[in-house]
Amino acid sequence: MFDNDLVSDRQHGFLPGRSCTTQLLEVLDKWTEILDCGGALDVVHLDLAKAFDSVPHSRLLMKLQSYGILGGLLRWIRIFLLDRHQHVMIAGTVSNWVPVLSGVPQGSVLGPVLFICYINDMPDIISPFIYMYADDTKICREMRDSSDSGKLQVDWI
Repeated sequence: MFDNDLVSDRQHGFLPGRSCTTQLLEVLDKWTEILDCGGALDVVHLDLAKAFDSVPHSRLLMKLQSYGILGGLLRWIRIFLLDRHQHVMIAGTVSNWVPVLSGVPQGSVLGPVLFICYINDMPDIISPFIYMYADDTKICREMRDSSDSGKLQVDWI
């Protein structure tokens, strides 16, 4: 993904040389630029609930294929994701095992990378100003006229 420049430059989470701070600095730079020119802006802050748990396996695997991840590596990732089962224990009582149908394994090195691959195309379909730190996303739009507010609504729905 890095060698082929496939990771969005709008993503700051889990990437070398990028952090919550680098995302904040880019956001503040853009906002200041707009405000210094007398403009106005609206911002939507998104924090996806249970983001890592809600990634559909089939959709993630299709996205990985679209990035050129094929053959043995794709088969290995498929095995890593699929056929997982989980159960819970509360006060010594164990539930039945149930299949895990979505999500990337947390606590693994690969989990965050797979999550980033899953949301990597958000900047391609959302307004020009989107900044991501893992699942925390800021979508902003300069408000030049009343139609811009409607465009922002369409962007994040």
